[in-house]
Amino acid sequence: MTESPNRTAFSHFHPILTRPQDNDHNGHVAGATVHGFFETAIQAFLVEQADMDLRDGELAAFVVSSSADFYALPGFPDVLEVGLGITRLAGSTVEYRLALFRPGDQDACAAGRVVQVFIERESGRPVPLPSALSSILSGLQLDPQT
Repeated sequence: MTESPNRTAFSHFHPILTRPQDNDHNGHVAGATVHGFFETAIQAFLVEQADMDLRDGELAAFVVSSSADFYALPGFPDVLEVGLGITRLAGSTVEYRLALFRPGDQDACAAGRVVQVFIERESGRPVPLPSALSSILSGLQLDPQT
């Protein structure tokens, strides 16, 4: 397990309102739900900041790998924030670093990584990131030590 990332490593945050059904039988947010929070933050960024049409656009992004480490146990009714950053942009691949925070907390409740491959929707083949998208994503580049 890696050390909990600090809030200061991230410049972009996406708010998450937890729901009662997010809790597992132990009363904490379920691990699969945390992965869902991470994907929600990524997709919201792509739609809101990169103006991507995730449903019908020329490009589609597929998660090919994901992982998470847990440091604290948030649960409903916590209000959370996902810190979103980029650790690698290469060809058709983007590797995101994400961290889940309670507002005001400096240390993350959970942190993870998600790797997406962008494909041309029509052919289903990987394609290099368009320069406009690459430029927007590079604005989230994290310090390599994060």
